[in-house]
Amino acid sequence: MGKEGKRLLIYFVILIVSTIYLFVRYFVLTNASDFHKETLVGLAVAGVTSSVVGFYEIINSYGRYFWKALNCSVFIPNKKVYVSLSYLLRIKLHGSEKYLLVRGSKIDQYQPVGGVYKLVGNKCIIKEWKAEPKSDKKNQKDLRFFVKAKYLPKIIKWFKSGKDREVGIWREFFEELVETKIVSKKNFSTINAEQIKTVDKLLVKENRFKDETYHTLIYNIYSVELNNKQTKELLKLMTNNPITNDYAFVTRDEIKKECFNNSKTRIGQHTKYII
Repeated sequence: MGKEGKRLLIYFVILIVSTIYLFVRYFVLTNASDFHKETLVGLAVAGVTSSVVGFYEIINSYGRYFWKALNCSVFIPNKKVYVSLSYLLRIKLHGSEKYLLVRGSKIDQYQPVGGVYKLVGNKCIIKEWKAEPKSDKKNQKDLRFFVKAKYLPKIIKWFKSGKDREVGIWREFFEELVETKIVSKKNFSTINAEQIKTVDKLLVKENRFKDETYHTLIYNIYSVELNNKQTKELLKLMTNNPITNDYAFVTRDEIKKECFNNSKTRIGQHTKYII
């Protein structure tokens, strides 16, 4: 059982014991002593109050994630979970209703620009959460790893805080579009982007990896706000070469179907989160 699960159990026991005593005091005991009336009743009321406040604080701290957090802490604390924390960029051409995708480097498919966040600073997830990173030697700071479910509530709270991790989206944009010369450094030396939503797939049953039981995938979705020069460059790129080995301009319907080019070419399943 995780730390939050133990706290909830303690609050629950205190609440039950205090409630039972108050029931006995007022509905069973007919000649209660001053010790019952003053000391024990006061302790029982304090127990009920502190338990309710404790429950509220825990529930409020996790918000809509509370029931998932409870499941992790109480029912499946030692199950192995694969965690991936990433961001995706919606790059949409106004007027044409086309989305710019790039070819995946690891899977033969087209997908949004983006990728997993990286750790920054000296935070050690191996020591803190006993995590097993799923990273290659070049990307040891990538936030994709295996961990026991009991640590997941803490991980989600930490990720939401933005501490000790990347918070910007420029790195992947530069690596996948500017560095590859799909777009020019002149017009895309900077970009403006707004976070529009977060998509989370928590504790989805999977068995892609050894001993793994669940997947937890969190995507922050950003919309890139193109200026006039950037829009003109992408329109020209789409007009001249709409589909290449490096990128493709696709429609909303093609993203939903997860394929394009007469169903010959695959679009990543997670791409639908940007539309």
